[in-house]
Amino acid sequence: MFTNDIFIMYFHKMTIPELTTWLLGTASLQEKHPFHGTTMPEWIPAWEKYRQHAECLTIASKEAENKDVAKGKVRDDEHAATLLSINTNACYVIMRAKHEKNDELLHGMGYEIKEKTKKPHVSNSVSSLPMILTVRRGPVPGSAVINFQKDPAAGLYQLKFCKGEPTREESYGEPVGYKSTRVVIENLDRASWYYFSGRCHGNNEVGPWSAPVGIIIV
Repeated sequence: MFTNDIFIMYFHKMTIPELTTWLLGTASLQEKHPFHGTTMPEWIPAWEKYRQHAECLTIASKEAENKDVAKGKVRDDEHAATLLSINTNACYVIMRAKHEKNDELLHGMGYEIKEKTKKPHVSNSVSSLPMILTVRRGPVPGSAVINFQKDPAAGLYQLKFCKGEPTREESYGEPVGYKSTRVVIENLDRASWYYFSGRCHGNNEVGPWSAPVGIIIV
């Protein structure tokens, strides 16, 4: 199994400013993760290494602005080392989720999860468990595609989101309802982190909000 079988690994296409923003945001996410934040082995490059890479990339990129060949190589070497750290981290997250038999451990770690077909669970009531919300890059710059986990009992899906890490419930804007499980949100600020949360409505019931899912908008 490869990381790009589970996650959308597009980091090599990011500019250095976009990559450093992602590194810093992901470092915060992973450090505060309720499971991985306390169980991540020291030999896995995680939040401390991500912050180190972000600082080194910023410095190396600035020093290479004058087209100096030697400094350009330093920047490129640091970029390659950063991509290796990201891949190692992502591999660990996938293996740990598989070992624990818990796909929820793939979420909240800063990676975009690829969509996959799920068998619907037939029920007359909306699920009492938080839904799984997936977020990925949108079709145009400054957009995101949100996919709600389908609930056969749901007639409406509600979404709330905010720019930057939510610190309290008031961080989010007003929730908006959708009938489709796939929604495209546009006109978002590029090179910025956004956090999304969703829930379902049906049969006069409301499901719980999902865990916040963060993504850097490009």
